[in-house]
Amino acid sequence: MNGFIHKEFREDLNLISEISLRLPGVRKYVDLLNLKRNLRRLDRLAQRMAAKIDDGNYDFVFAHHDRIVQSPYLFRHLKTPSVYYCAEPMRQFYEASITRPYQEPKTSLGHAQFKWYGPERKRRATIIKNRDRENVRHATLLLTNSFFSAESIYRAYGLHARVCYLGVDSEKFKANGFGKEDFVLSVGAVSALKGYDFLIESLGKLPLSERPSLVIVGNTASTGETRYLEQLAAKRVVKIAFRVNVNENELVTLYNKARALVYAPVLEPFGLAPLEAMACETPIVAVKEGGVRESVVDGTTGSLVERHPEAFAAALSHILRDPKRARCLGVNGRAHILANWTWEQAYARFIDNVKPICA
Repeated sequence: MNGFIHKEFREDLNLISEISLRLPGVRKYVDLLNLKRNLRRLDRLAQRMAAKIDDGNYDFVFAHHDRIVQSPYLFRHLKTPSVYYCAEPMRQFYEASITRPYQEPKTSLGHAQFKWYGPERKRRATIIKNRDRENVRHATLLLTNSFFSAESIYRAYGLHARVCYLGVDSEKFKANGFGKEDFVLSVGAVSALKGYDFLIESLGKLPLSERPSLVIVGNTASTGETRYLEQLAAKRVVKIAFRVNVNENELVTLYNKARALVYAPVLEPFGLAPLEAMACETPIVAVKEGGVRESVVDGTTGSLVERHPEAFAAALSHILRDPKRARCLGVNGRAHILANWTWEQAYARFIDNVKPICA
């Protein structure tokens, strides 16, 4: 990032940590009080930052998600025009949750504690949800990554976001002449929302003689979810491997060697992995939902199918059995990226969106 940063300013935020003492029946309620204190600290910091920014005579402020409440407090205090790139609302408040067996309390005491802390969880959610909703309303311009996300944002916040599509580094992500190996690739954090269990079920529908391994690349990995997926893969006789925090060069190599990108996140807002795969001339089989419908061209750069394991397996099998078609989809994907999804095109879209607030 050194080539892009002109000046860097840092502000310290000293948050109160969650208590580590064993205080049965009390600890989480104490943490709830500390959450409120931390939010006040965050708001005061945002005020100081806003004052410094306003003194700097900038054209606009571009901000992304805040770690605690998602929509930054900064927007409340700025006089300078602000641009908020909101990839998605806080999904835990607006969508059905996915539960796993490893998340359930294992003992009667665990069940009792879970019930006891119910009011704390509800109050915590209300506080964070309300702060997020209030903060987002103060942004001058609200941008997002797909029309699907724009619809989600309106349902959550009652606000209209403008779609500003992202892009991919087409000089970094490209075909490198590596031979294909007998695996399919999926990319995204190892969590329940990424739909890896569905991919395992789908691969399990393929005949053993043509069943490829599944390689999952994630920037983060839940231990519970990883074990859950390993157990499911063993039951379905699917070979699975996890790669966590690979560097960009390794990721490009994996895209090149994979026979296909298989992609099945639940209501993914947009998804960069399909762009990266297409840039590397790798065909895609994806579930036809969320933002992926706006980047992958069904029948031209890959296949978009409903969330049914049999349908997904059939679409993947069609690509695996026909290397010529797979190659054609890959070449079309690269052409699609160069025509629509480069960083230069993404930057031009961004500038077109922010010009009106800088006039």
